[in-house]
Amino acid sequence: MLHALVTLAAAISPPAAMAQGEVSMSVDEFNGFAWGTSESELYARLGAPVQADTLMGGMMVLAYRDSLEGSASVAMYAVLGEEGLVKGQHAIPFDELESAGGCEAQFVKLRKYLLLKYPMITPEDRSRNDSPKAFCEAVLDGDAAWISTWIDPGTGARAMVVIDAGQPRLNVVFESARFLDWVESRESTSSSGS
Repeated sequence: MLHALVTLAAAISPPAAMAQGEVSMSVDEFNGFAWGTSESELYARLGAPVQADTLMGGMMVLAYRDSLEGSASVAMYAVLGEEGLVKGQHAIPFDELESAGGCEAQFVKLRKYLLLKYPMITPEDRSRNDSPKAFCEAVLDGDAAWISTWIDPGTGARAMVVIDAGQPRLNVVFESARFLDWVESRESTSSSGS
């Protein structure tokens, strides 16, 4: 599903981006929508999504064409019933990144974007390249990855810039504390049932 959404983002020109670049001291929103924003409010402000899917556990994911820092993306809003918005994610396909100087240059640009957005939170960085190849080529081969994570010290919510090994996209992810609790409860339920 995600691959189809990312491919769709590259094929369709994005609408004007929502206001971005506001400074925040905590990870408390995605694309200008506070955690807890209802599905109906998202529909009212954004219109009908390009795609809507219900995942296991009742989470609704609404996907929209968007852009982030000059690159077309698919913006995904994850809504958990009455609790509203709990996660947001921009997925930017590598073919979109080529015009922006490649995946590594765009990662650095988006990392700087989050550094400016969350100036009071020091990110945790992890990267690897187990190949003599250029970073982006090594990513596609599954031999390289890079993640920078900003963790809100007050709530545990987090923002991340991620390039996963073997994945032809860059993700900018925002996860609320409620989302992380939901994931943990699902993991503990599935491990206790095995």
